[in-house]
Amino acid sequence: MKIALVNNFYYLLGGSERVMFDDQEALAALGHDVRPFASYDKKNRPAVSSAFFPQIADFRTVRGAALAKTAIDIVYSSSVGRAFGAFLDDFHPDIVHCHNIYGHLTTAALDEAKRRHIPIVMTVHDRKLVCPAYLALRQGKPCQLCQDGAYWRCLRWKCHKQSYAASLVYAAESYFNRFAGKYDAVSRFLCPSRFMQKTLIDSGIAEDRTTYHPNALAPEGYIPCFGPGKYVLYVGRLSAEKGLLLLLAAFERTNIPLRIAGTGPLEGEMHKRIDGRGHPVKMEGFCAGERLTALYRNSAFTVLPSECYENASMSILESFAYGKPVLASDIGGNPELVSDGVTGRLFPSGSIEGLAEVAREMWEDRNELGSMGRQARALIERQFGQERRLSDLVSIYKNVTKRVSAGAS
Repeated sequence: MKIALVNNFYYLLGGSERVMFDDQEALAALGHDVRPFASYDKKNRPAVSSAFFPQIADFRTVRGAALAKTAIDIVYSSSVGRAFGAFLDDFHPDIVHCHNIYGHLTTAALDEAKRRHIPIVMTVHDRKLVCPAYLALRQGKPCQLCQDGAYWRCLRWKCHKQSYAASLVYAAESYFNRFAGKYDAVSRFLCPSRFMQKTLIDSGIAEDRTTYHPNALAPEGYIPCFGPGKYVLYVGRLSAEKGLLLLLAAFERTNIPLRIAGTGPLEGEMHKRIDGRGHPVKMEGFCAGERLTALYRNSAFTVLPSECYENASMSILESFAYGKPVLASDIGGNPELVSDGVTGRLFPSGSIEGLAEVAREMWEDRNELGSMGRQARALIERQFGQERRLSDLVSIYKNVTKRVSAGAS
């Protein structure tokens, strides 16, 4: 098949890009012709289709009259539509697979594929379809107010970056896409968690347009280590919704060594909080390759203290693949992966004392850690292998393509 992968970025920014790149590599290995479409960025990976990538203004840096045009382009970018149309006319794909397109590529890409009768599937990585600010947080707490389509609440609570202007733009984007029916062009929404699938259905999307399609990895690429470990490990973006300040507050109540691998907007504040406290917390910065592997293998367990609705965290799957149980907040899709007492432990989201208490229990019971780690690894091999995901993905492509072709005729 000829498959177009569409995403705002073509470099490893987060979990959604990780999933996209893994799929691209696996599909190409099976002989499919896979080509990406993304916005231009000097950090992008090389791509045969990069000549079609549009350059998009950064809302954070433009000023004056250009600001209004940039705001409009965040809602719907006609220039991106023209660039994507040229890409489609050059490539002639059998299917378009979208990942994150809001705020950069916009639903203009969906219109161009629809105009050419090319079927579309979309992987739903976050709650953007039901929350203008996509994190589903109101004043730092989980929120579902906009799930009914009343997006004005995003402006009322300044949900995006605590800014009226930014929240207005994102609320306008959501209203535009909803009332113009832009997402009606998507034949199937691929949901990495049952939680996300239910969220879409509850918002009014027909159940038969959704498919549970979990994230995965290739377990053979991870050598597990079921040893006791020397510290607890966090791997991921350093941002407020990930519960990092709660993590530090909880571990200040313990004597458990903590390593934190990642970068993000909260990094400076975390350094200030750690410096001079005397607690064994070490900031590792961005880690990849052998360095990240060593951090996983030498850990006792990993921790995911998110205060937002996690969808299907790749860091959980990666920890499981290394044979390490996970201590996670009981929110969003986390409980689908972390079975309490089996593949890890859960704690009440937002509870400092709850996190500290469960962390102490896990740290003190090393035999149980090994048992949970083995069950976590077995779960990956049984349910979350890349081979199974790829087979399901190709079946979805073929099914959707067949239905759209039948409808067109």
